[in-house]
Amino acid sequence: MQRGSDKETRGAPQGHDQLFKQLLRAFFAEFLRLFDPDTAAALDLDTLDFRDTEAFTDIPQGERRTADLVVQVRTRTGAPRLVLIHVEIQREDLPVIPIALVLYRGREGIALEEYTEAVFGRTYLAFRYLQISLPRLNAVEYARTGGVLGAALAVMMRLPPKREARIDVHLAGLRRVREALEAGQVDEARAFLLVNLIATYLPLSSDERSALQVQLEQQGDTTLEATELTWADQMILQGREEALRETILRLARARFGDVSPPLEQAVGAMTREDELLAFFDRTLRAGSEVELLSAP
Repeated sequence: MQRGSDKETRGAPQGHDQLFKQLLRAFFAEFLRLFDPDTAAALDLDTLDFRDTEAFTDIPQGERRTADLVVQVRTRTGAPRLVLIHVEIQREDLPVIPIALVLYRGREGIALEEYTEAVFGRTYLAFRYLQISLPRLNAVEYARTGGVLGAALAVMMRLPPKREARIDVHLAGLRRVREALEAGQVDEARAFLLVNLIATYLPLSSDERSALQVQLEQQGDTTLEATELTWADQMILQGREEALRETILRLARARFGDVSPPLEQAVGAMTREDELLAFFDRTLRAGSEVELLSAP
């Protein structure tokens, strides 16, 4: 995955690289089918083999980097292939399909791009890759037809100008996760990753969430409760108090960009599991660290 300029990524949560690595490992086959169906059709996606990331030289900066995600997979004809989710590429003995998932506005939503390096009129490097620019894609379209992964990723896509669009896309993503969970299409762990993505990249304000809660209660819709239980259950599975403290701090870094000493002290002072789970829930909903610490 590639970041844009400081201006393009201002306000984006920190730590999104790790979040997306986890998401793509869990939904790699769905990711290919959603954004590159022709390639997906040519590969035997039941043979996915995630390889350890390997350090390599970043071109053209010359720095040592690590590939985001490297997957070995066989084609339908039996020949091995590698799919590399990153714009940089290292030398391999196998053919490589490079895909760049970018979180800034590219030239197009999905396009074959080319990077060239020329000196004194001579081209020394020409590198082609498939670029997927989420902010260029239509959020409403993917929320409606993109399956559970597309509906979750829609929170990072282009929203309609109307005020209600944030709530509509947020809710559509949660509903798809709930439906997929109830239908057995995703397990608790994968549902957790999707809810994490939605809450991190399209969080609702306290007022928006309260209004939505009232609306859904009147309709008898339990989407919010069902997806919140997924979060709580996952936390319990990961461990007790210490695991909850670490998870809260990680979520705070993803939501607010940093964790201040007062927040660390507040989390460290909590000793009961129910208290930590309640604070985790407030961290998920708060719009800022100040709002989180000031909540009763």
